[in-house]
Amino acid sequence: MTPVKMDELDDEQLAATAYVWQQRAQAGDKNARRTWARMEQELQRRLGPTPSGHGPLEAHSSNPRPWWRFW
Repeated sequence: MTPVKMDELDDEQLAATAYVWQQRAQAGDKNARRTWARMEQELQRRLGPTPSGHGPLEAHSSNPRPWWRFW
């Protein structure tokens, strides 16, 4: 297995690769857990905090609308 070079990946590729490593980690691979954690940290560094805290590539609306309508 070759090491993943995160600086050669763009944000979308990094997120996709992190997802694959996350799936491997959930299957019980301890090395995959470490790699996935490093990738998640890199995504957080590149993109900053996300509103949901879960999906680093989710779109965020700058002006959220209220669920109710004011007359």
